[in-house]
Amino acid sequence: MPIMVTMRRIVFISLIIVGILSPYLVAHCQPFDLITPEESLDDSLATELRDIHNIERDIGIEKLTQKPKKLEALIEIGELRMDQARLEEAQRFFEMALEIQPDNSRANEGLAMVYYRSGRFGKTKEIYDRLTRLYPLSERLRENVEKVRSRLNSQGEVGLRIHEDNRGITEIISSLEAYYPSFTYPKLSARFRLETWNFEDLVGKTNSRVLASTFEYILSHRSRTALTFAPETFAGQKAVNAYNLHTVTGNDNMHFAVFTGRQSFKENVNTARLAMWENYTTLVLFGEINERARITQSCMSTEISDGNSRRRFDTEVLYFIHRHGVPLLSTTLKFYQANYERQKDLNGNIYPYWTPGDFKGGELTLSWERSVGANWWWGVETNFIINQFRDTNPITQRETGAGLMFHASYRFETGRIHGEIGDTIRDYYRERRLGLYGSFDF
Repeated sequence: MPIMVTMRRIVFISLIIVGILSPYLVAHCQPFDLITPEESLDDSLATELRDIHNIERDIGIEKLTQKPKKLEALIEIGELRMDQARLEEAQRFFEMALEIQPDNSRANEGLAMVYYRSGRFGKTKEIYDRLTRLYPLSERLRENVEKVRSRLNSQGEVGLRIHEDNRGITEIISSLEAYYPSFTYPKLSARFRLETWNFEDLVGKTNSRVLASTFEYILSHRSRTALTFAPETFAGQKAVNAYNLHTVTGNDNMHFAVFTGRQSFKENVNTARLAMWENYTTLVLFGEINERARITQSCMSTEISDGNSRRRFDTEVLYFIHRHGVPLLSTTLKFYQANYERQKDLNGNIYPYWTPGDFKGGELTLSWERSVGANWWWGVETNFIINQFRDTNPITQRETGAGLMFHASYRFETGRIHGEIGDTIRDYYRERRLGLYGSFDF
């Protein structure tokens, strides 16, 4: 009995002590899994604890039972690990995401970038080629495909474009182009283009030849600059020493570009025969509003060699309509406005080209594409146009129109072939166009 009394006293005294000290214990203690050793500690236990701390959130998310949430979480973790340059871990999480949804574009692009940064360019190209078949409407995806292809090989392209209308105007442009990435200096590339231009209207016909050389330097993954020399020689040996300086920079969502230089002013046969030219500056702001929308805003100012000048403003919004997570239809809405400073020269004579004083309008384009098998895809594009303008006639005139274009492409292992044909009917004239292009790696 004395022993039991003694034990009860000890337990009672212990409880009193714990009650007094409990606030201090809670305030100064923390769970083991929240302790993170300092980076300066290099012992194995500290490294182990840091690793546990780094993957604690990953493990918790991986155990989610709802597939959509788990899929998004795995992709986010993969992107986080890629930003941290932990490519092996990023690859593991992207592969886990693809086990849930093999055709997920975000997970596939993430895995492709892991391969790209690891130097496995063949694997990267394989994924992008597959994504192109699954998501043929994705412009950003096409840009990434071209970046990968250009990183691997030099490329060549041939093209032919024919444009004519019932006013007697015919324009034929043929081109031959070669692109050479520098494998010694990966940030530098060169592009050479030979272009022949034939133009005919009711007044007559003429032709010219352009030999352009472009050198581009990538400052960073967001910034680049390019310089182009493009002298153009017209029939009769008249020439325009055209050139262009192009710089673009920005962040992940928005970019800003500047174009400045000189180009020939080929509004009709007369201006081409006179070898007229214009100095221009164009400012462009473009980027993604969200995953499905992109906006472009540009303004251009030019000074023509005959003393006239013009201004133009363009706004374009591109939006993708999805169905079951796959792009179904793309819509493009354009608004534009252009003005010439003068409609007549200083002597009161009308210029040999059309000079609207207040030209503005809009265009709505709907595009639909579909892949056929592993290599073919085709599409249909329809557009609706409404314009209004004033020129030497002070009365504002209006114009409406609608057009339809069909295009088809075939992609093979070392390039692709593309063809398009279109027809547009306007209030004042009807125009037709045909284009054939082929590109290949060498």
